[in-house]
Amino acid sequence: MDTLDSDLGKRIHFSVIKSACALTNMLNEMLKKKLELKRLTKAATLLQKSGFSSPQVFSLIEDICIRNQKPDGGWVSVVDTMWNVAFLEELDYKKNKDSIKAGKNYLLKQQTSDFLWGRSVRDFSRIPVSGLMLYLFKDFATSERLYSLLRLWHKERNSLTYKASYTLLALRENNYTAFDHSLEDTENWLIENQKEDGGFSPWKSHPVSSDTYCTSIALLGMLTLKGAPNIPIKNAVDWLLRFQLPSGIWPFHEIDDGCAWALYALSKTMDKLR
Repeated sequence: MDTLDSDLGKRIHFSVIKSACALTNMLNEMLKKKLELKRLTKAATLLQKSGFSSPQVFSLIEDICIRNQKPDGGWVSVVDTMWNVAFLEELDYKKNKDSIKAGKNYLLKQQTSDFLWGRSVRDFSRIPVSGLMLYLFKDFATSERLYSLLRLWHKERNSLTYKASYTLLALRENNYTAFDHSLEDTENWLIENQKEDGGFSPWKSHPVSSDTYCTSIALLGMLTLKGAPNIPIKNAVDWLLRFQLPSGIWPFHEIDDGCAWALYALSKTMDKLR
């Protein structure tokens, strides 16, 4: 990706700092309200992956994670287990290796018949779950599973922008090039579905407006592309910066989720600029 102008780089940096502070404050409030563990670990994982730490908050979440892990190694569901394991692994692999190993063993037992994941072992394979799983846990990203994910995307092809992005995140981040032409088609389709305002919704002609989640996931997907496209990325970044509130959050129905994904997408953009 070509270097974006320095003024935009400064705006991204300021936005990232604001959103990281806002998300840390939200985590404190979520702990006080005893909200579901998955929301805590998802936000905390993305905060960590964005380069920020809050030792006291993370320690409290870590304790809740360990106390609530079930004898089979899992938590409430496949998705909960995925985020809880990702949080523990990002926080301190050595300290939490037994819980992480048990959690990953649980996840492997929840695979569907095509070696992917749904929301439960009785569910069908879902791209948002499987793509994210293979992106977060590169030790799961065997060629067999990556190929299975690509086949699943082909079945649901040209459906939802975030499904395209999760597919790209998993395949490109794991250097899967066996069907490079298919990935290029996916990349082109994603870019073509960017709305005129620079944001993303489930697809370009979808009646709802661009939103924080779709735009953030699409931005992450575009950042994985070979020679990442400058203009679509800049437009998506502009959209996120434009709709960020003074408090550092974004107007999204699950505020912590929107803030966490936007923060991570902007921080990954910063990494590309370095």
